[in-house]
This record gives sequence, C-alpha cells and structure tokens, in this order.
Amino acid sequence: MRPRPLAVDAAGEGEPLVMIPGGMTGWLSWIPHQERLSDRYWTIRVQPIHNELGSAGMPGDPSYTREVAVENLLLTVDHLEIERAHFAGWWAGGKGLLDFAVANPGRLMSLTLVEPAADWILEAAGESDREHQESTEFLDSLAGQDVTDDDLARFLYLAGFVSDPAMARSDPYWERAWPHRMTLSWLSEKVMGSEHSVADLAAVECPVLLTKGTKTGKVEKRVVDLLAMHLPNASVAELEGSHAHHIESIDRFLEVLEKHLQASLAT
Repeated sequence: MRPRPLAVDAAGEGEPLVMIPGGMTGWLSWIPHQERLSDRYWTIRVQPIHNELGSAGMPGDPSYTREVAVENLLLTVDHLEIERAHFAGWWAGGKGLLDFAVANPGRLMSLTLVEPAADWILEAAGESDREHQESTEFLDSLAGQDVTDDDLARFLYLAGFVSDPAMARSDPYWERAWPHRMTLSWLSEKVMGSEHSVADLAAVECPVLLTKGTKTGKVEKRVVDLLAMHLPNASVAELEGSHAHHIESIDRFLEVLEKHLQASLAT
C-alpha cells in the first residue's frame, strides 16, 4: 500500500492538537473533545486508513503496515504545513502515535496516550502472559477476514468494553461499534506489532501524558505503567471509567489534558 495523507476534520485556531482515534468508531470518538477545545486550539481529527476503509466495510489489506501508518501521519502533518504539534491518541491510535514519536521526535510538542495498544512493551519487559498472548493472537487471526458478530463480541470483552462477551450485544456500545467491526480486519500484527525496544523510548523527550481507567483491564493498566517508567518525561492520570474513560469522564480528562498542554508550552 502506497502511503498518502489521511482524511482530516479541523476546527478552531491556535496551537495544533492532532487527535488519532482508537480501533473501532474512528474519528467520531474525538468529536466532543474537538467541540470543547476548538475555541483554544487548532483541533485536527485524523481518520487512519484502517478506520476509513474498515468502517466502509472493506477487509484488511495485507500490505498495510505500521511503517505505512507512520508515513501516512507524517504526510498528513506535512500537508497541513505543521512543523510541530500536540498529539493525542487512543488505543490503536495511541500505539501508532508512539511509533510516530519514536521515528519523528522533533515533530511533537507533547504526546497524550489514552491506554495505548503498545502491548509490545510487555514482551520487551518480560511480562507477557497467556492472557496477553491470546488477545494478540485473536486480533491477528482477523486480518483480512470478514469480522462476525461473535468476533466483535470477543474483541469488546478483550478490550475491556464489556465484562462478558455473552452480554456484548446488549451493551449500549454495541450499536455504535457494530457498523465499524471490519476495522478489526486491518489491525494485524503488521500494524499492531513492533520492533521497538524499551531503549527506543528515550528518543521521545517531549512531555507525555498517559491515562488509564479505574475499571480497565490489568494488561492495559500495566502497559501504561511500563511506558511511564521508560519514557523520559511522562506522567500518569487514572480517571474514573473503563477503556473509554476519556469519554466517560470527559470533564476530568479535558482538565488533565489542558494542564498537560499548557505545561508543555512552558518547557
């Protein structure tokens, strides 16, 4: 797949804040944040290829890789004539931003990661367990495939959106996630895996805010804690809620985010 600039939706003026979504509903998840921040920042919602084409019902392309994803984002900020920006990402978007940050540290004013899917750090730290391995293998098994209702239910359970896959279809999030289920077909090991080492994180010298939910799974919490240990300038905020705590506790998230952005401008 040839890299290209991504679709964006921008609003407001000021310092640029580029927001990358998670793996399911795409840039829709950042709409309420954009609405409340655009009077103070140039807020830019970005739609990654896996969200754009997956939400359109297309199965994953095996030539789509993390290298392509990083280049797509670089081409996007170049197209917008942004030299440096604040970046924020959730889950897959957070993992992709971490890849981008390691490769292009000079382009970041600050970085905010909402439970990023940087599970590779568990293996790098020697903490990978069977639960983590099963989750990774399951997601990789969906690469290029038609994603079924059962697949979506299992993913929502593994990602911490629901406590029981048998109850996923009755959860309020189901109706929002179901139209975007083919996005999971794009998130293969080629995209979600990594060749980074813990030492590579030293390149990311900008201020980093990591957030996790009080009701989130142990794997997601541990990824956040390990990243905080190895990123040079990182802080952690725990917010009430689950994997989507930045939406569930949006007032508190925006309060913490704004303090982070303002502090980064003072450095």
